[in-house]
Amino acid sequence: MVQKITFTTIKESLTRRNIPFEEVTFNDEAVSGRTSDTSVDKNYDPKNAIKTLIISTKGGFMAVILKGSDKIDQSKLKQIVGKWSVVDSNTLVEKLGFIPGTICPLVLDMPFLVDEAALSLKVWSIGGGANDKGLNVEVQESLRHLSNYQKVSIRIQ
Repeated sequence: MVQKITFTTIKESLTRRNIPFEEVTFNDEAVSGRTSDTSVDKNYDPKNAIKTLIISTKGGFMAVILKGSDKIDQSKLKQIVGKWSVVDSNTLVEKLGFIPGTICPLVLDMPFLVDEAALSLKVWSIGGGANDKGLNVEVQESLRHLSNYQKVSIRIQ
C-alpha cells in the first residue's frame, strides 16, 4: 500500500514545485463535482470544475481529465486506448493513495488524456486530497506540470 495522499501533502508538493494555487475549503463533503458554490470563501465556480479519472489499460494506468459535468464517450476512449476500465476505489486507495473524489492531477506521474472542453477553461478547480478541500489552478500552469498529456475529444457531445 502506498502513502495516503492528503491536502497537506498536495499543498507541500505544489509549493515545493512553485505551482501557484488557491485553496478552496467547502462547507460540505462531496465525492462528485459540486453544482453550486459551497465554499467557505465563495471561491469555487462549478463551471471550472474538472474530474480526474484513473483508468486501467493494457499499458498501465492513465488519467483522464474532463470538465466536471461531462461524461466519457466509451467508444471514443476505446478507439484511443483500447480496452479500458475505471479503477475501483480499493485500487485508487491502495496503489495511488487517493480516496475517491479527491484526485489532484498535479501530483500524478502517469500519461494523461485531457478532453478539449477542459482545455477551454481558464482555471481548473481540482481535487485537493480531501472531500472538503479543493484547489484552483490556472489551466496553462497546470499543463506545464502534467507529466505527459494528449489533447483528445472523448466526452459525450
